[in-house]
Amino acid sequence: MRQVTGILLWLVATVSGVFGAGWFGLAGVGWDGGFIKRVYWDESESGIGVGFAIFSLIVWLGLLGGSFAVMRGGQQRPSRGVRVTSAVLTAVSIIGVVVLCVLTIGWPEPPSEFPTPPWNRA
Repeated sequence: MRQVTGILLWLVATVSGVFGAGWFGLAGVGWDGGFIKRVYWDESESGIGVGFAIFSLIVWLGLLGGSFAVMRGGQQRPSRGVRVTSAVLTAVSIIGVVVLCVLTIGWPEPPSEFPTPPWNRA
C-alpha cells in the first residue's frame, strides 16, 4: 500500500511540475536576446503566470519529497527494489520537469501572426 501511495504522489507531483513549466510558457517567460523576458499578453498578466509557475514548482518539490519519504518510510527497512524504484522515479521526475522548464524558457520566440511592416513603408 505504501508503494502505491508513493507512486500516486509521484504522479501528482510530476503533473504539478509539468504545469509549472507550462505556466512559464503561458506567462511569456523566455530567452530573448540575452534576457529572460518575453511578453505575449498584457504585462500585468505575465506576473500572475510566473507566480502560478513558481507555486506549481514548489508543490512539485513538496509532493516529490513526500513521495520519496512515503516509499522509503515504514517500520521495516525497505527492500532493494523499493529503494531503486523510489530513486529512479524521483530522478525521472526531476530530469523531466527541468528539461521541460529549460525547453519552455529557451525555445525561440514564434513568429508573429501579424507582422509589422518595415518602417516608413506602411
